[in-house]
Amino acid sequence: MDTMIDEAALMPKEDALEELRVAVAAYNAERGTVTNTLYVNMVLMFGGYVVFACILAYIAVIEIDTDIVGIVLGVLFFGGTVVWRYALAPSKRFQQDLRDRMLPLVFGFIDEVQYVHGAEPRFMSAMPGKELVPRDRSEHGDTISGRHDGLAFTLSETELVSGSGKSRSTTFKGVIFHFIREQAFPGLLVAARKPNAVQLFMRDFFGGSKLALVPSSNPEVDASHEFRTDRPEAATPIVQGALAKALDYLATEWRDDVVRLALNGRDCYLLVPSKRNFFELPPVDTPIDFDRHLRPMIRDLVTLLATAQLVNKIG
Repeated sequence: MDTMIDEAALMPKEDALEELRVAVAAYNAERGTVTNTLYVNMVLMFGGYVVFACILAYIAVIEIDTDIVGIVLGVLFFGGTVVWRYALAPSKRFQQDLRDRMLPLVFGFIDEVQYVHGAEPRFMSAMPGKELVPRDRSEHGDTISGRHDGLAFTLSETELVSGSGKSRSTTFKGVIFHFIREQAFPGLLVAARKPNAVQLFMRDFFGGSKLALVPSSNPEVDASHEFRTDRPEAATPIVQGALAKALDYLATEWRDDVVRLALNGRDCYLLVPSKRNFFELPPVDTPIDFDRHLRPMIRDLVTLLATAQLVNKIG
C-alpha cells in the first residue's frame, strides 16, 4: 500500500510552510497582549457579579422570607451562567478569528482554498442515507474546500444525529471528505460498518437492504465493513481491488472507529470518525507551536488527499 500512495509528494512545499511559520510568529507576538486584556475584562466582569451575588444572597437569607430564598439563589445562579458566557464571548470570538485567519494559511497549499464555520456543505443533500449512515439532521463545525492536483474536494467536521429528546443518538461524528471522481460509478456503492447482531436482525425484520452484498478480497476489511451496491457487476472489481486497499490504509491511520465510504455517480464520500477536533488549535492562552499543533493537521489532510487520489483512479 505504501508504494501506491506517496504522501511526501502531496505535502506542501517548504516555501508554503515558511509562509505559515511567519504567520504563526506574528500571531504569537500579538496573542499575549490580547489575551491579557481578555482575562482582565473577564475577571472584572465576573468577579464583580460574584461580589454582587454574595451580597444579595446574604440579604436574601437574613431579611427575606425563607420560602423564596431558593428562588433568589436559583436566579442568581442562572445570572452567573449568563455573565460567565458573556465574559467568555470575547475570548471565543478571538479564537474564532484565529481560526478564520490561520486555517486558510495552514492549508494554503490547496488551490482556491475556502474556509467557513457552521454552514452545511452543499454535498450533504445528495449524500446516501440509511445504507451509509442513518440520520435525521446534521450539525457542522469547520469546513475547508478547494482543489489539489486537479481534485476538487470539501472537508467538513460533521455530527449526524438520529431521533430527538431521549431517543436522540449520534450516528456519526468526525469528518466527511467529499470529492468528485474523474470517472462515474454507474450506480451506488457503499462500504459501511458491518452491523452487529441486533442491527442485522432489525434490518432483516424490516425487509433487509435492497442493495446486493459484494465481498472484498481482504478479510480484515470484511471483518469491519460490508460492501453493498445496486450494480454488483460493476462493483465487484472495484471492491476487490483498490477500494478495499484504501479502507485498509485508512484503518491504519484512523483508529477511532470504522471508516465509511460511498460512491454515487462521480461523487465520493469518505466518513472518517474522530474523537477529537480535526481543526483543533490551542486555547488563546497557549502559543501556537508549528510542529505540535499544525503539522499533524496538515498530515491528516494529506492522508485523506492521498486516499482520495487512490479512489479517484479506480474505474
